[in-house]
Amino acid sequence: MVRSMVLRRHEAQRGGVTILVTLMLLVLLTIAALGMAKNSFREVVSSGVGRQGAMARNGADSGIEWSIFWMDLNNSSSASGAASNLVALKTALLADSTLAGKAWDVMSGTPATPTSYVPGSLSAVTLPSVSSTSGTIHTQTFGLGITRMGKLPVADTSQGAGSGAYAPSTGSEAKQAPDLWAIRSDSQVGVAGVTFTHAKEVWISTPVQ
Repeated sequence: MVRSMVLRRHEAQRGGVTILVTLMLLVLLTIAALGMAKNSFREVVSSGVGRQGAMARNGADSGIEWSIFWMDLNNSSSASGAASNLVALKTALLADSTLAGKAWDVMSGTPATPTSYVPGSLSAVTLPSVSSTSGTIHTQTFGLGITRMGKLPVADTSQGAGSGAYAPSTGSEAKQAPDLWAIRSDSQVGVAGVTFTHAKEVWISTPVQ
């Protein structure tokens, strides 16, 4: 009788320990699951931020490439819309040396009275928005400022065709040296109320007009 009571007591104790161990394991598994879910959510957010940042960077690159294309003499004759503003501003800067050394807004003002470019300005070009039935997913714009930096120095330039080949070229620097430009592009991407920005600046040269 006494032995059976002792056995039942030990069984009850073993059952209690089993329940405690099971509860502890459940708590540990729950904590591990929550940690994994938190890490997964963080990875999703990080990948989304990286994607939107890449879109802003690509937008700034697009502004630079767009400017280089339309500043080329072979393409400027067919410019229209926003591109014609850029071509007209380029011509005005070449005609007035007092405007050199300062950034001018491609889209604001007129070639006769250009407007100073403010870094981060986004009034220039709006790229196509991506939309769905539930509304706009994201918008993207870029602003452009150009600066005439003067002439590239040319010394003892030689010519390699015709009579007098490889002799120093003749003529004034204004007719020989290419024009040097600084182009700044500021891009902005808006997604679900969050704004991503990126700026890029390059220096290019164009042939003498």
